[in-house]
Amino acid sequence: MFPQRLDAPQAYDIAQAMMDGVNRHYQRFRAATQAAKGYFEQADWAAQQRAQRERMAFYDQRVQECVQHLTQTFAADTQPMAVWQQVKLHYIGLMVGHLQPELAETFFNSVTTKILHRTHFHNDFILCGPWSVPSIWMCPVPLPFGRFTQAVWMR
Repeated sequence: MFPQRLDAPQAYDIAQAMMDGVNRHYQRFRAATQAAKGYFEQADWAAQQRAQRERMAFYDQRVQECVQHLTQTFAADTQPMAVWQQVKLHYIGLMVGHLQPELAETFFNSVTTKILHRTHFHNDFILCGPWSVPSIWMCPVPLPFGRFTQAVWMR
């Protein structure tokens, strides 16, 4: 069911907080990657391995931080499904021009499934497929949906 209008004031704030979580994750991941490069160049293998382990845990940590923030700040786990549909639409708008749209899409789905305590979802509540990646919107010709097509087009 598609919302007729965006009338939930907290929906945009939730979407923005989720995007802030994506950006925080990406910034920390890039900084840790740069540090790991330095460890490698200095042949500090123990520090480089530790940095690799820490980087692997970053995503789950950022998802959990975001879930806690949204639950504490917006009572996100008690919001009705109509609000979550609006959050999704606002979030799609925030993805326009984002440098890591696939990461943003995955992060949204990870946070949403944890907050709504689901292991699977109807597409009304998650982002799925290349339509949610804004770069495909600028395509001058119709393309069949699929990751391969998207990857070819984005080159």
